[in-house]
Amino acid sequence: MIFPGDVESFVKRPTFKMSWLLLFLNIAVYFVFSLEFESWPNGPFSEKLSDPRFKTVVFEMYKQTLDPVEAVSNNTTSDQILTVALRDQSFEKRLAQFPFKGNDIEIADAKNTLFEFFRGYHRSPQYQFGLSANDSSPWSWLTYQFVHGSLLHLAGNMFIIFLSLSYLEKQISSGWLLTVYLLSGFVGGMFFLKLEPSSGLSMVGASASAFGLLGFLLILENTKLMPWFYMIAPVKGGYGRIYLPVFFILPVLLMSEFLTLLKDTSGVSTSIAVSAHVGGAVAGMLIAGGYLLAKKVSALNSVEADLAATENF
Repeated sequence: MIFPGDVESFVKRPTFKMSWLLLFLNIAVYFVFSLEFESWPNGPFSEKLSDPRFKTVVFEMYKQTLDPVEAVSNNTTSDQILTVALRDQSFEKRLAQFPFKGNDIEIADAKNTLFEFFRGYHRSPQYQFGLSANDSSPWSWLTYQFVHGSLLHLAGNMFIIFLSLSYLEKQISSGWLLTVYLLSGFVGGMFFLKLEPSSGLSMVGASASAFGLLGFLLILENTKLMPWFYMIAPVKGGYGRIYLPVFFILPVLLMSEFLTLLKDTSGVSTSIAVSAHVGGAVAGMLIAGGYLLAKKVSALNSVEADLAATENF
């Protein structure tokens, strides 16, 4: 693994600025919600997800609910179709009344499991604070950026956000960085709703904001050298710091997201909202362009003001 930023210097000389504020805020939200809400998906359902027979039954059930024009590819795996089914709001709506054909006992068991999954979802923070095309409040455009589905999800996003912000806030004002963080989240949400309108599961997480910060950094200092944190193993000598150009962000962290979006709009093979990542990255790049333009205009105005003052003198 390799990420832009320097862990060691920030740990040794922490500066309590926006990077720390957003880190603590996201962590606090996660643990408060962990105490206030039941775990979802719960343990029994997680066990079902590892049952090949359950996946096969849901695979066949989902295919039966599709119209001929919606038929899935023959090379689609049961793992992929299960992910698609759980995210397809039309499947949830058809589940109760659709006349499924097959082993009645297995179908009844699968339906009960799926009903429990969706009941748990409607009680979860993801549904109540996440962003989706259905049942979302105006506040969800903001709240979804601070809610995470798991500790691993939180850790991955916070690692990128903290390293990026810690590096950027040495030279960029908090106002600009907060704009990048929030606006990238908004644009990432727009990409998600536009490219995945049928998704029945709400999106949560600060991934769009994280990719927005990376896109901002890429345009701002693309040819400059910066510290990168790498980890081969969590042992002495297995991690450290190297210096690489900022433009390495594009092939290392961004290009795979753009290519995945072109290949698979919904990102169903990974259950990750790749569209939001790309939207956030695009927003960050555009904001960086606006920042550089504003900086150039400000410099020109300053020069003109100095010339005017000299002439008057």
